Amino acid sequence: MSTALTLFGGRARWGATFGGYANQDGNGHGTHTAGTAVGASYGVATSANIIAVKVLSDSGSGTNSDVIAGINWAATQARSSGRPSVANLSLGGGANTAVDSAVSNAVTGGLHFAIAAGNSNVDAGSTSPARVAVANTVGAVDSSNRKASFSNYGSVVDVWALGVNVLSAWIGGTTRTNTISGTSMASPRVAGYIAVHIGNSGGTPAAVSSALKSSARAVVTGAPSGTTNLLAQPF
Repeated sequence: MSTALTLFGGRARWGATFGGYANQDGNGHGTHTAGTAVGASYGVATSANIIAVKVLSDSGSGTNSDVIAGINWAATQARSSGRPSVANLSLGGGANTAVDSAVSNAVTGGLHFAIAAGNSNVDAGSTSPARVAVANTVGAVDSSNRKASFSNYGSVVDVWALGVNVLSAWIGGTTRTNTISGTSMASPRVAGYIAVHIGNSGGTPAAVSSALKSSARAVVTGAPSGTTNLLAQPF
């Protein structure tokens, strides 16, 4: 993400990069998701600090080993800081037990997760890390709370959030914006909700996940049978 943007108010910093890439967002994806999570103009947790961890190239590709390294770094950072922390993973791929284990171990250590369900209109139970049961997997809906045509689904989806035509920050200037769609845009909204909650009330990942779902509204339409209809809300 572009940490110097004014909408982050000095609350953003670069944490780590895995894969030998430049310490900057050359794509825009990370900046957009960060803006949704914590940005002053477009975000939810507008007092939260945010740390960039880059594990993909500027074209959006990468290796599972770098993703795992980033997850492990975030877990260590959260544990050593002693601060309530949530990681947003707006990424995914085929089923991979090592990636799943990295997320599960981080959750055991106290780190909360919001994870994009994926954009292939398939059951997210066949993808990683979306299938990790102890994380919070997020599908995408439009402004009418209808399942986005591209969004993955299935029993592993915990909640839904807006992921169609989402306006947020972009790279290339201090005031640049972009409107894009994806479950990548939905999960940082939930990460923001979680950040506000744990900042105010704390709680274990399991307790907070339960509270997230119990406070959600059963209003999502168009989801296949066996998939939740819960729309995430501030809680």
